[in-house]
Amino acid sequence: MTAPDVDLVIAVHDPSRPVARAAASALAGDTDAVRVTIACHGIPAADVAASLPDDVRGRVRMLEVRDGLGSPSGPFNAGLDAATARYVAIMGSDDYVEPGALRAWADAADAARADVMLAPMRHQSGERIPTPRVRPGRHRRLDRVKDRLAYRTAPLGLMRREVLERHGLRLTPGMRSGGDVAFTVRLWSLPVRVDLAARAPRYVVGADAVSRVTTAVRPVTQELEAWEHLLAQDWFTKLDPAWRRAVAVKAVRIHLLGAVRRRPRAELWHAGEAAWLGELTRGWVGAAPLVARPQARADRDLIDVMLAPTTEEALAAASARRAVAGRWDQALTRELVANLERESVLRHYVGLRLRH
Repeated sequence: MTAPDVDLVIAVHDPSRPVARAAASALAGDTDAVRVTIACHGIPAADVAASLPDDVRGRVRMLEVRDGLGSPSGPFNAGLDAATARYVAIMGSDDYVEPGALRAWADAADAARADVMLAPMRHQSGERIPTPRVRPGRHRRLDRVKDRLAYRTAPLGLMRREVLERHGLRLTPGMRSGGDVAFTVRLWSLPVRVDLAARAPRYVVGADAVSRVTTAVRPVTQELEAWEHLLAQDWFTKLDPAWRRAVAVKAVRIHLLGAVRRRPRAELWHAGEAAWLGELTRGWVGAAPLVARPQARADRDLIDVMLAPTTEEALAAASARRAVAGRWDQALTRELVANLERESVLRHYVGLRLRH
């Protein structure tokens, strides 16, 4: 086999996952350009290999990772450490790619001399996933702030291996979820060229992934661990203020507010979580003092409760009120002029209209 152009790492922790589909999709039609490594986390590689069809089993590299940690970062990092190709990519075992995707992404990266070629994404149902929230018509030389790279914390696509090695970039070890958050925020902070392969075959988020998500709500401290970790990094506090604010707006809007909105009943909260969340929210406001400005009115009301001395019961009640907020309260900011900001909800909806 000639040296591959792309090393793809697929992490799997359960041999019942559709890892054969993931591997076969990456190898379809291209035997030399792509090498697939299946990183088996805490399970025998032989068990996973036995689930693969004969035509796939002989074309993949198997790794066993036994770190005793319930984190997908471990197998992904092991696969990245074993990579030798010019480009690397990671994939969950429930996901797959459209035919010819990896070859197309590599060709696009070579032609543009890009350091990162972001994959276009869709759900298995066919619905497209519009991240990052790029400017209409913008696919090349993406700007971390103007093209909202903060909304793409999953590093799906191709990354030039030399860039990761030079900067010592790996997923955060031991993190049960969000191990890619600090990884991508730091990667987008570097002087690298990032493109989006908008018209290439897509990365597909498998519907199988939904079946493994438990209906039980995790403790808030676990759910938001990655965002507490990011805020504590020395390099994060030294980022360009505009980029730091963009990350903060996304962290608060999608993750902190999202955690509260998923808990509209008091029994979904654990003792002490209100105080912990308040401290975390104040930390993000301190990192970017205007982080609340582009948030919708309904979310500003929720942020006010999160920032004040409060209880789990009060947060649950505020979450329930947010769930029945009117359309305009969900879309418009408190200050009229803030609706014109790049990070406002209104600007996001207008951008979606222009892109489709």
